[in-house]
Amino acid sequence: MININKAREILEGLELKGVKVRILNPTAEMREFLRLSELGMDVELEEGEEPAIILEKSGIRIVYNAVPAQMEYEPFLRTIARLARSNSNLKEENLKKIADCNAEVVVFVAPFCPHCAKVVEIANKIAIANPKIKVRIVDVSLLTKLGERFGITSAPTVVINGEIKLVGELSENELVEWIYRANSEYKFDYFVTLLRDGRIDEVMEIISKKPEDVEVLGEILDQPELMARIGAMILLERVFRDKPEAIEIAKRKIRELLLSDDSVKAQDAAFILGKIGRKEDIPLLQKLLESRDSEVREAAREAINEIEERDKETFLI
Repeated sequence: MININKAREILEGLELKGVKVRILNPTAEMREFLRLSELGMDVELEEGEEPAIILEKSGIRIVYNAVPAQMEYEPFLRTIARLARSNSNLKEENLKKIADCNAEVVVFVAPFCPHCAKVVEIANKIAIANPKIKVRIVDVSLLTKLGERFGITSAPTVVINGEIKLVGELSENELVEWIYRANSEYKFDYFVTLLRDGRIDEVMEIISKKPEDVEVLGEILDQPELMARIGAMILLERVFRDKPEAIEIAKRKIRELLLSDDSVKAQDAAFILGKIGRKEDIPLLQKLLESRDSEVREAAREAINEIEERDKETFLI
């Protein structure tokens, strides 16, 4: 049972007729939300493929494939209140940041999740602030196939535009920032985040769908995050093993790094070129044999030997 008295308390004095509530193919728990009509709201029961509670007003659309009960109930009511007031309560700087953004945001939640309600409420604020940003809240226990499609293993998980997957609790600033990035060049920052968190397989899955994104791995070798650089090198080896023709666009950046004044970057570039390079890469490596840095010289020497050995094996096959 929903607490209709709590709803009255939070929504008292607001003009609720402008907020439309559509309840599609409801579960027994969702049917309880038909009682919102007692507060003067426009509530309709409709047929639909998936159980849903949909909040709409002036182009704003927030879809719940979930039951906003227990910890999620009051945030749900506050969302209705914000819709009624046409006020998202987002920070001013975040309002400006998402003003020109388009996005589809799916927040995957689970029953009794202690952090889900906070992330859902932030996502709903964003949807109210910008109707071009569509928000959907999905209970993975209700729509299991959708959870499996996106590989959801924990809640909350936010998926932006079907590509960016953010796991765990997010602040308002963090979610706004990722929506903003999703409307520009985001792959570098996203790959760094995934690799830093050890989510190498997720990056590999993205690259398997868009091989041109392997170029980003070469760029990551030029940044200071150690775990990201290590992850990028592991993935470059995987790509070379599975799709050797795709590696060339990443090698352009790697060849640049061979000439870096930063000895660590030069060593990393030589190391990975040894793993993915071909005989045409050897002349550039040979230039490093004249380096003043003994470790750079050694890395180049080992890379040359590795490429030559691999070339011999290829010739024998």
